Amino acid sequence: MARLATRYAYPGATHMKILVRAAQVAAILATSLLGTACAPPPEPEITLTGQVKAVVDRTKATRETYAMYSWNEMSGDGQPTQEWGAEFHSGDKHRVETPRDRVIADCRAQTGVALNLATGEVVEGPVVARGACGISTARPFTSAEWLGPVRTPLGSAERIRLSDKNNIRTYDISPTGVILRATYAENTASKPISLTSEAVAVLAQLPAPDIFDRASLSKSYVPDRFKTAPGTAPATTSPS
Repeated sequence: MARLATRYAYPGATHMKILVRAAQVAAILATSLLGTACAPPPEPEITLTGQVKAVVDRTKATRETYAMYSWNEMSGDGQPTQEWGAEFHSGDKHRVETPRDRVIADCRAQTGVALNLATGEVVEGPVVARGACGISTARPFTSAEWLGPVRTPLGSAERIRLSDKNNIRTYDISPTGVILRATYAENTASKPISLTSEAVAVLAQLPAPDIFDRASLSKSYVPDRFKTAPGTAPATTSPS
């Protein structure tokens, strides 16, 4: 997914956080944006090109059907924590789950709905899709690097590094566009790692056919075996 990287920075939202790939994600540095009236001027945005752009585009354009379950380690406020995350995809539709959030998105239409389970807050719109579909591009990038091919427990991948004003993100992306590993580090002089998210299984079947419907936000579709630390769920190769 759960990686604790902030996949979503919703202008005007009140502390709506989602494990960036739990993700995804994912997933996610516990960060919220203030309202747009209070936001500082954005840093100059770079344009993604070449191999980096190709990898990012692959994560956003994939039409593969997969269920990716991840385990995430976060180190915030001196209290390391671990938790699960999951991402589901088929065609244009995507779903992200963490213990606190559920998100659905249509990646082609660039629409989405994010539900905060603790507060009941709902956020809708293109910003949800930009965060949920593939590598999050909801914030401007200040640098980008293609680091080459790597091997992961779930197969081959390409590694890229993306920086924005707050974070330095490193991703391992499968040939089919699945995020197999992600780390988030604070964009400071010491660059401490605040989140590591690693896929423990990528399955070629979804847990249910209706997981992309708005009504599906009322329940979790993550099997119990993927809500515990690795060792209870066997690794499975990513779809090809």
